[in-house]
Formats: sequence, structure tokens, C-alpha cells
Amino acid sequence: MLKEKIGFIGAGSMGSALIRSILEKGLVSSKNLWVCDKVREKLSSFSERGVNTSVKIKPMIKGVDIIFIAVKPQDISEVLENLKNEIRSSQLIVSIVAGIATSYIRQKLSLEIPVVRVMPNSPALIGEGISAISPSKSTNMENIKIIREILGVAGEIIEVPEELQDAVTGLSGSGPAYIYTLLEGLVEGGIKVGLSKEVASKLAIQTTLGAAKMAKESGISLDELRRAVVSPGGTTSEGLKVLEKGGFKDCLVQAVIRGTERARELRR
Repeated sequence: MLKEKIGFIGAGSMGSALIRSILEKGLVSSKNLWVCDKVREKLSSFSERGVNTSVKIKPMIKGVDIIFIAVKPQDISEVLENLKNEIRSSQLIVSIVAGIATSYIRQKLSLEIPVVRVMPNSPALIGEGISAISPSKSTNMENIKIIREILGVAGEIIEVPEELQDAVTGLSGSGPAYIYTLLEGLVEGGIKVGLSKEVASKLAIQTTLGAAKMAKESGISLDELRRAVVSPGGTTSEGLKVLEKGGFKDCLVQAVIRGTERARELRR
């Protein structure tokens, strides 16, 4: 169990997912956890578990060592204004606000303070996400170790230079939506060839899950894994011809590129 006291500003879906995971894994005791959100209804479930809650930011600032900012980008200026003149350089800020640079946060606070920028993705809600972290220059190894331990409750962690965070957004941030679209196509195809929706869904989901697990754990390249399923002139071969004709792989490539470009546009 960590001895550090942790505060969350924002109890939306991602913030709440992290808070629940922290509590369920016993990473921090409820008395050492603060949650702040201007919507009081979002706080009730945490209050019931003994977590300190507040609709105001300032009451929690002095009592915590690590501050997670988990608000929408349009709310970040108001949050930083509340933190300014109240926060200490010994504290650590973790931002999961999309598109907001660590330099912007430090500039607005007018303080040399360690900031870690994080891009999680939605499977973090069930502890199967992946979070890309980018520490600011003033962040030390101990800071990074603690953040890795906290974010580890939501899945895996990878460290990237901050200039690549937009690319992470385009791939893993948006990626789950592309996977769900793939699943929809498999399910609809199954229904068209006579399967019930229930059976088609179960087949499609488990097939995708199993294939991803093989890709992760086998140590075999994606190309080799694909070729192992394909027999010349067989069913898979014919299906792949349809995907190639439709530009399936290139569409995914372009989706990641366009998502990355859009992240850059929003940041500017």
C-alpha cells in the first residue's frame, strides 16, 4: 500500500475507473484518497467508501502529495487557476487531459513542478487498458515509479516522448472504437450466413480476444500468425482477398493517421 495521499480533480469515466481500481486493489487507503468534482452526484459512491470528497478544489490541495487532473480540455484553465498559488513544488501533477502539454500546465501554474502527461484508453475501465506516460523534465525516477504503480491498476504502461502523445491518441486512444467496428462487421457477417446474433457475437468477441492474446504472448510476428491460419485456396484465403480488395488494412492505417492529425489540430 502506498503511503502517499492522492487527489483526483474530476470524477468522470476515466477518473472514476482509476479511483475504483485503486480502492479495489488496496493501493491506497480510502482516508488517503481525495476526489473533487463540481457535480456532487458523482461523489456519493466514493463518500460511502470513506473517501474524502469535495465540490471545491482548494480544500484538497494541501492534503495530498499527488494530484490527478481528469477533466475535459475546456475545463483545464479553470482547474489550473484554482491550483495556482495553492500548490507546492514538492507535489506531483498527473494530467490525463487530452491534448494538454506539460509545459502549458507548468506555465499556467508559474511553478517548477513535476508533471506527468498520460494518455489512457477506455479498457482501463476493466483494468485492461494501456497508458502512455510522458514525464516533464523536472520529474524524477521516484515520481515515475509511483505513477507506474498507480496506473498499473488500470492495465499496462508505456513511456513515450511527449511529442508522440498525439500519435498514441490516434492509435490506442481511438483504437478501441476501431476494434468495436471490426467486431460489428464480424457479427453482421455471421448473422447474414445464418447465425443468431447471440452466437455470432460470442464467436466474434472470443475470436478477437484469443487472436489478440496470441499476438501478445506467442512472440510470433503478426505476419506469421496470419499465414498460419491461411491455407492456399481455403476459406481464410478467400476472405482475405475481400479485405484486400476493400483496402481494409490501409483504412486502419489512414484512421490512425487522421486521428493523430486531428489530435494535433485540437491541441493547436
